[in-house]
Amino acid sequence: MKTTERIMNTTELFAAQLEAEADRTRRAPERVPSGRDDWKPHEKSMPLGRLAMLVARMPTWFGLFLGKDELDLNPPGGSNVDQRPLRTAAELVRAHDDGVQEARVALSKATEERLLKPWRLLVSGRIVSEEPRYVVVRR
Repeated sequence: MKTTERIMNTTELFAAQLEAEADRTRRAPERVPSGRDDWKPHEKSMPLGRLAMLVARMPTWFGLFLGKDELDLNPPGGSNVDQRPLRTAAELVRAHDDGVQEARVALSKATEERLLKPWRLLVSGRIVSEEPRYVVVRR
């Protein structure tokens, strides 16, 4: 028996997973109540506003992993990562939707060869992690 199904490459697999997760993930920022940014379920927990921004902006990480060779969490001169607060559910959803679109573009430009090249996470110029991009994206 002959099959006509084609095996997806790595970027296609990541794109399919992004599409499957995007709508489900979008539900979280849609439900964040305004004015509750500082609420914590426990004193050691991250504030709701910070957690919601993290979830909303997570899709932009594809661009970081696929478009840049490294990210320094404490670079000289300060961070260049967008840290503007998102105060309303509408702002959170818009950031998420924009991030998903950026992720689609980044994945469409990525090659298998690029996914095999290393990506580094640094803190103050010191490498704390270095792995092939496909591993970083998958995690």
